[in-house]
Amino acid sequence: METKNLGFRRNAQEEAILGEMRVKDALSQANVTTPAYIYDVGAMAASATEAARAFGTQRGFIAYAVKANSAATVIRAITSAGAGADVVSGGELALALTCQVPKERIVMSGVAKSDREIELAISSGILALQVESVEELSRVSARAQALGTQAHVSLRLNPNVRFETHSHIATGHDAAKFGIALCDVPAAFELIDRHSLTLQAVGISTHVGSMLTSPAPYLEAARIVCDVAKARQAAAGPLSFCDFGGGFGISYGEASCPPISDYIRAACALLKEYGLDVQLIAEPGRSLVGSFGVLVAQVLSEKHASGRRWLMIDAGMNDLIRPALYGARHRVEPLSGLPGLVEWKVVGPVCESSDDFGVHPFGEGAPSHVVVRDAGAYGFVMASQYNGRALPAEVFVKDGQIIAVSQAESPEAWVRRRAQA
Repeated sequence: METKNLGFRRNAQEEAILGEMRVKDALSQANVTTPAYIYDVGAMAASATEAARAFGTQRGFIAYAVKANSAATVIRAITSAGAGADVVSGGELALALTCQVPKERIVMSGVAKSDREIELAISSGILALQVESVEELSRVSARAQALGTQAHVSLRLNPNVRFETHSHIATGHDAAKFGIALCDVPAAFELIDRHSLTLQAVGISTHVGSMLTSPAPYLEAARIVCDVAKARQAAAGPLSFCDFGGGFGISYGEASCPPISDYIRAACALLKEYGLDVQLIAEPGRSLVGSFGVLVAQVLSEKHASGRRWLMIDAGMNDLIRPALYGARHRVEPLSGLPGLVEWKVVGPVCESSDDFGVHPFGEGAPSHVVVRDAGAYGFVMASQYNGRALPAEVFVKDGQIIAVSQAESPEAWVRRRAQA
């Protein structure tokens, strides 16, 4: 099944379709109110399968970036295709284990892991803790000693590679908080070797940032990983894996992006070029799920003033913060009917001027509902209850059927909690 035939489309009646189901039917059958996220879980699983096939004969696996969409239904669907998990907190690690992701296919990153999180990772026996500073190695060693065991670690390198993306999601340059600077790598290995009873280096990793639109920066950073891995193996013996990270972009309605398979095949060729007999790990998140989710909102009101037209919808920056946080643009379209020529400014209910989804074509008349497209990643996971608004509902669809529903909390639940604060 090819992912290009899955995801959002419109039927002959110009109604929004996701997961072979009318979006309006998904709302009514799930008995949820707007705002609500709807996901095509079948397409997400198919995208993971397609990525896994790209490895060919190369040993390795996808470590799904759980932070992109942490719903258990999504995690299980993607890992059923053979993927593991990339986690960045103790909560995400516990969730991945609860979803029965094989521990030997889990890596844990993060620049500020607590002692409790480090101990959880070590005691769970995951493939590796991705260590992001020389100082963190000392902390991991101390926790391993307290547990009476040896921690498996990977050095997450900062390759000082820049590419064109938003500054908030660029992680591989020398001013970023992420990763070990290349000049500090010898000190990191020296510390590992000095604490061999509590630390074992099993991999080298990196992550240059998100929304890659070309394999070039990904491969530039990957070459640095290969150089360090080859030198380490020559000096101290075999490693288990090289992790080139993720960050593969998707199209938000503008220029197209290369498929995940292009990155993975290029990475496999690079390992072969270096003669490295290790597992290859890739960490896609957005590229597996982003295109296969929508946020549905009701149009509450329209406004005409000073020659401008506004649509006021019941979804806001508390539900989808990407436009406010990154200046990201998502296509906003009528739930039923094709977009027209007349443009409207779409805004949410939050008391912030940045609660703004941009200008979109709808035609002369305002629709009753809209869909915000490509909202399967970094949507619900970044949502908040700002302004006393409940987290949105989530509906999970596969092959024309609803397979799971996560209901929104009531406004009364927020009031009760805040009243006790």
